[in-house]
Formats: sequence, C-alpha cells, structure tokens
Amino acid sequence: MPTQKAHFWLRDEDRATERRTALTPKNARILIEQGFGVTVERSTKRAFSNEDYESAGCYMAEPRSWVDAPSDMVILGLKELAETPAELPHHMIHFAHIYKDQTGWEKEMARFVNGGGLLYDIEFLVNDDGRRVAAFGYWAGWMGAALGAHRLLERRAGRDEITKGVSPFESQAVIIDKLKALAAEVDGPLPNAIVVGAKGRSGTGASECLEAVGIPVTKWDIEETRILNRTALLSHNMLVNCVLMTGPGLLLANQTHLAAPQSRMKVISDVSCDPFSDFNPLPIYKEPTSWTDPVIEVGKNGDGDAVEVTSIDNLPSLLPAQAAEEFSDQFLASLLRFAEGPEWKNAETKFHQIREKAGL
Repeated sequence: MPTQKAHFWLRDEDRATERRTALTPKNARILIEQGFGVTVERSTKRAFSNEDYESAGCYMAEPRSWVDAPSDMVILGLKELAETPAELPHHMIHFAHIYKDQTGWEKEMARFVNGGGLLYDIEFLVNDDGRRVAAFGYWAGWMGAALGAHRLLERRAGRDEITKGVSPFESQAVIIDKLKALAAEVDGPLPNAIVVGAKGRSGTGASECLEAVGIPVTKWDIEETRILNRTALLSHNMLVNCVLMTGPGLLLANQTHLAAPQSRMKVISDVSCDPFSDFNPLPIYKEPTSWTDPVIEVGKNGDGDAVEVTSIDNLPSLLPAQAAEEFSDQFLASLLRFAEGPEWKNAETKFHQIREKAGL
C-alpha cells in the first residue's frame, strides 16, 4: 500500500514583525493537488491573505492552535518558537538557531527531546552535496546592504531617519529610489563599501544592491580572508558581513580594531547576525538590533566618527512577499518529497547529533 502523505500545519509566526512564510498559497495548492494535507493558521501579519489560502483549498485554523494539534501534524514555520509549550511532541520545520552553540540551545533541544518531537532545522536541510535546498540569503544580503547604505548616506547628508525605526517596503525599486535620492543630496564621490562573503547568496544580494545605488564595492570571499588584511578591510566606510560561520577561525574586527588610526569604518551591516555564537566574527555587539531600534553605536573610528551596527535577524521580512515567494518556490520540491528525501534524512541526523552533544 502507498504511504500516506504528510499533513503540513502552517503556523502563525510568534514574532510580531515576521511577515514572511515558508509556504505561499500557490504552492499550498500544489501540495494539496499532490495528496498532502495543508492546514493554515489565520494570520493578521502574513504577507498573503487568509482568503488566498482558503481559495487554494487549505484547512484554516486559529493562531497558535498547532499547540493542541494531533501529534502526526508536521508543524511548518520560519522563525524560532515562543518559550511555551515546555515540551514539543510534533515534527517541526523552522529556523531554530540552536545548532551553533547559541545562547539557550540546550534548553531548546530539551523541549523536543522531552516531548518526543523532532526538529528539521531549515538551515540544515541540505542535499548530499551539502548544499541547502532553500534559503533567504539573497534577500537578507540585499536588504542588509540597503539598510547599511541608508544609514551611511543619511549621515553623509546630515539626516537621521533610520534610527527612528524601519517597516516593510513595497518593493526593491522604492528602496533604490530612496537611496539614490539620499546619495544625490551631497556632491562628490560616494562612500565605499566592502562585502565579505561576496560569492554566496547573501553576498550576491548585498553587492547587487550597492551597485544599483552606485556605491563602489570591494568583494571578498574565502581567498581574501584566509590571511586577513584588516587595515584594508577597515579602510572602507561600510562593511556588509555575509560570512556564515560554522566554527572558529575568522575575526573581522573588534572594538580595538575599529578604533585604529587607519580605520575609516562608519557602518557595519552584519547580515549573518550571530552575536550569541562563540564563532561570531564581529564580537562588537551583544544582541541583534530590531525594527524599532535598527542601529546602535559600537565605537569610534580613527577619525573619531561613530561606528554603527545594524544587525536585524529577519531582514527579508522587510520585503516579505518577494522574499517568501522565492523561498517557497525553492522549498516546494523538498516538501513534495517529505520525509524521504536526502535533505530530511540529513536534517534528522543533524538533530540527533546535537541531541547527543547536549547529553539528552
């Protein structure tokens, strides 16, 4: 007899600023047509309407009702969970951010182990060649570079807008027009930027954003950081860090480096945003910035100018519909082969490795 296909339960995100989704209405319809079950929790913040999911044939449920859903439901989301319930009995799919020794990782693993559940961390859904099946990297890099450029250019123009908070944008074109207008307010050459991790998805997005505005961009990747020329790095006015660290080995800058006489750094956009990890290559701030407080000062450069960091950990939600559509299209093939595809087997293996590491 054929194996019964999974029933995915798309949860409403716990985070108030998370407007993206792992599953668009278009792709929910495809899953249903292929014999999968799909339940969608109603949401007032998701970039796609409840009506669109209903029209696609999804069952609809109330927000956070997944907590009481049958244990054979596969709970699908994006960002980390709220602190309750204490035990998690379901198989769950989301970005948990607990596999690289982040603060609280053992406690979060214990919720799954004690409840009998299983985490398929999207960051570790990889094929046998080690390549991730779906990622928001391009949009994170693009949006991170846009926010950094906005702060750099508005400081140059004597403005102070972005520190008052950010909210989702209508489109890339709106952002580019805004940045170009800021750039045109002051005569003379534009400040320069460096993108580290330039060959990856995030780095590609960051570089393309800056180039669209006309900001000169230096692109570094593994070869350029193997023996780091920190003086050259800090001679730039802006750094966009897109390096995904999975272990120790790279220190881009600390407060002492930022204050060196040769440092001209003013704005750092830390797209990788991993301040809770021991592997953080930018140990200059203690927690991510936010939509309400997107920029913090972390020191002074060699000229005595402020060095500021922006490090928002859900950057693609500032362009939620575009980011979610691309991600969901990437992710659909994996959902259609749940849970027998190699990416699911690899993610399950990773979960058990981390469980053993935690001694659970």
